Amino acid sequence: MSFLPSGPGRLVVIAFEGWNDAGEAAVDTARHLVAVWGLQGRTLFSGDDYFDMTFIRPVLTRDADGPHIEWPGCTTHTGTVPGTGLEIEVIIGTEPSYRWQEYIGRVRERLTEGDRVVLLGSLLADVTHTRPLPVSTTAEDPELAAEPEIERSEYTGPVGILGVLATTLAEAGLPTVSQWVAVPAYAASSPSPKAVLAMLGAFEDLTGLVVDQHELVDEARAWETGTDALVDSDEDLAEHVARIEGMTDATELPQASGEAIAREFERYLDRRRRED
Repeated sequence: MSFLPSGPGRLVVIAFEGWNDAGEAAVDTARHLVAVWGLQGRTLFSGDDYFDMTFIRPVLTRDADGPHIEWPGCTTHTGTVPGTGLEIEVIIGTEPSYRWQEYIGRVRERLTEGDRVVLLGSLLADVTHTRPLPVSTTAEDPELAAEPEIERSEYTGPVGILGVLATTLAEAGLPTVSQWVAVPAYAASSPSPKAVLAMLGAFEDLTGLVVDQHELVDEARAWETGTDALVDSDEDLAEHVARIEGMTDATELPQASGEAIAREFERYLDRRRRED
């Protein structure tokens, strides 16, 4: 499918550091889009109003001009997708400690009628590094959920900033889809390049856009090799991974595997056509 604006609207991608970003896979996916598409960034807001600085620390960085403090906040990155006329905005923020409704309102102000929104999240789950990492694509809007690649969100319970934003945007009538990648709970330390790769594949399926992933493929292989070594060094962990593999293989339908292979082949052909 092609979850893209049909008129003058933009595609807006949003990810937040924090509870909704296991292994930093969601924010790293957003940063990858910013990098490969050469988007221009600026700070929307930052500072003490939304964050407990004893819990969410500022970060000291250094470059040729000297030291700099990066405060938690929200940044926006804008431009067009190369090879298309599509305007895109990628918003990357930190889940706030305070004033959630005000914070969401400021993000909401960035969106206009005609925009389409993709929210990126990652969560810890009983999945293994030796199998493809699953990505769910959901929407609150029943019309969007009727699309073949999108499911109706049925979750109830505690939510992070991403869940609140998804509901808020749906209530405002903005077409919004959430994509969540599952990260192995035993290998959740960041970065998680295999999870980013899975997320980008699902993003391509949703939007029909082609995203350069060459470096990520090598990084994902190295991550798998390192995680193999971790598992091999711990007998209990190895047994745990084997159990999850057994459950995954028992529940995976041959049809689903075939569809996944077909989608991956379509993405390969798209990249070849783009390179040619």
